[in-house]
Amino acid sequence: MNPEPNPMPQSSTQPKVVTPLWKRRVRYPAGNARLREGFVTGHDRISGTVIVLDDFNGSFWRGPDTDVEVIV
Repeated sequence: MNPEPNPMPQSSTQPKVVTPLWKRRVRYPAGNARLREGFVTGHDRISGTVIVLDDFNGSFWRGPDTDVEVIV
């Protein structure tokens, strides 16, 4: 009995692992080439969107998770 060939060969690249950012302290772009800091209050991993609460003025920023840099 011969084994059936694998119709989907394994990829040589590893899949991208997206970790949740909820409650993480991050830097995010605030316009005029400034970076601000805040805490992630929401993260939709499917759409790649985060909501950040600014530490300094309490405002919220919404944008792509690729634009934030995790501090802690």
